[in-house]
Amino acid sequence: MSQSESSLDLLKRIRARSGASLAECSQALKEAQGDPRLALNQLASKGYTGGRPRYDEPAPLGSYGFDSYAQRIIDACVNGLEEYLRPDGEPIGAVVLHALLGIPVSVVLVHGERGLAGKARVSVDVAPDPGAIPPTPGDQDLLLETFRYRFGFQETRPDVGLFDEEPLLSWEVSSLPDSLYCHEMMRAAASVARRLAADGYRVAPGCVAGYARQDLVLSDAEDQLALVRRQLKSLMREPDTLRAFAGLCYASAEGQRYLMELATGA
Repeated sequence: MSQSESSLDLLKRIRARSGASLAECSQALKEAQGDPRLALNQLASKGYTGGRPRYDEPAPLGSYGFDSYAQRIIDACVNGLEEYLRPDGEPIGAVVLHALLGIPVSVVLVHGERGLAGKARVSVDVAPDPGAIPPTPGDQDLLLETFRYRFGFQETRPDVGLFDEEPLLSWEVSSLPDSLYCHEMMRAAASVARRLAADGYRVAPGCVAGYARQDLVLSDAEDQLALVRRQLKSLMREPDTLRAFAGLCYASAEGQRYLMELATGA
């Protein structure tokens, strides 16, 4: 509640979010000693979720499966690019997975010897299933909201949604889990370049592997990895939280071990 917001306006916002009557909202706010998020949680526990699916506390968390999605990306990109590239063509100086306006990759770009300094010479549309990865940063993400609520990064229940909160974990490129996802897409781009080289296509030494979203291009693998490590060590301090986050991001045991090693510096 902002300093300029009246109590009635706050109640109206709680009503709009929960679907409960003003009287029920007022009673919940009173029982919560004026805490609107606690009041919304109490209302949601009684079924007032504003039409959102009820939060199932015992249910397994689920996973984005960054690793399995990356493999689908790699396969789709290699298959698509090999229809247009020639083994005796100009050496590949950069491979960029581009998300255009969203989060999942929709285009793979191949640049010539000049790398990112030159224009892309091949562009291929790709659309492997992104699974639980949200289409855009603004889409509701019940997976992330559930994780944040269960591990103390969000005060409101997932069936309430964020209410006057700015949690540390979000789908922004500078925050987890997005920064980790960007790291995985950069690794996937590097794998595409290696696969092409193994299949006989000319790949320049030091070929750049990048991930792009709108006008932002991430291509410094060491810098991105350092960012992810700092964030994991800062935010995932409890072993149970770290293990759950590894399961949230990776479907395979190998991927989960990789994240655990990143966080512990192994």
